[in-house]
Amino acid sequence: MLAVERRKKIAEIIAKEKSVLVTELGKMFSVTEETIRRDLEKLERQGILVRTYGGATLIEEADFEMPVQLRETINAEGKHLIGKVAAGLIHSGETIFLDASTSSLHVAKNIKDKKGLTVITNSLKVIMELSECDGIHLISTGGILRNKSLSYVGRVAEKNILDHYYANKAFLSCRGVTLTRGLADSNEQEAEIKKAMMQCTECVVLLCDQSKLGKLGFPVFASLDDIDYMITDVELDNDWKETLGKKGINIVYANNME
Repeated sequence: MLAVERRKKIAEIIAKEKSVLVTELGKMFSVTEETIRRDLEKLERQGILVRTYGGATLIEEADFEMPVQLRETINAEGKHLIGKVAAGLIHSGETIFLDASTSSLHVAKNIKDKKGLTVITNSLKVIMELSECDGIHLISTGGILRNKSLSYVGRVAEKNILDHYYANKAFLSCRGVTLTRGLADSNEQEAEIKKAMMQCTECVVLLCDQSKLGKLGFPVFASLDDIDYMITDVELDNDWKETLGKKGINIVYANNME
């Protein structure tokens, strides 16, 4: 296994388990502990983890933003299912917003056969994913490119959305959502783009895999009252069902359809 592949696997493990031990990783990958320590040192420089005595822990501060490459590995199966279900809500001829979340990227992967669709996005990855689709009119918000998220942000992007675009539906995700605080992200610039999209659409669809439920973040950019649909990959408990029901939010479950 190449070193870059091993570090990607280690990042996936620590994202799931929250901590790792050098000895266990050495046995798992059949390499020396010194090799694992170098891997952890590199991942620490990338801002993914903090090394500890004998191992490392995941950075979990409320305002910590994972690099997009790591976010793509978290609950990828759940996001894939959510993307397929979300695509079913999109009709040919519509105009939609897709934010720069990895969940929206999965939506993009499932709409390539749509015809007469207009997609407005601040995500470079979504742009690349849909760039060869003849039936899709693809619009970038423009703005400043953030390397960590591969997304366009800033006042130019916000102004373009608010002044020039209006969509039938906006598909977006967040760092975390709670019943009391609503939707929160981990970057203020990203949050402002989401807010602009929500102001310029008829329908807001929250793409919420199980890793986001009950998780805090900063800043809070929307309340539950601002969303119309919530697509999730896990059965919600009674508190969630009751609260969302009272607010008139449509709950859509993403089950394995393959």
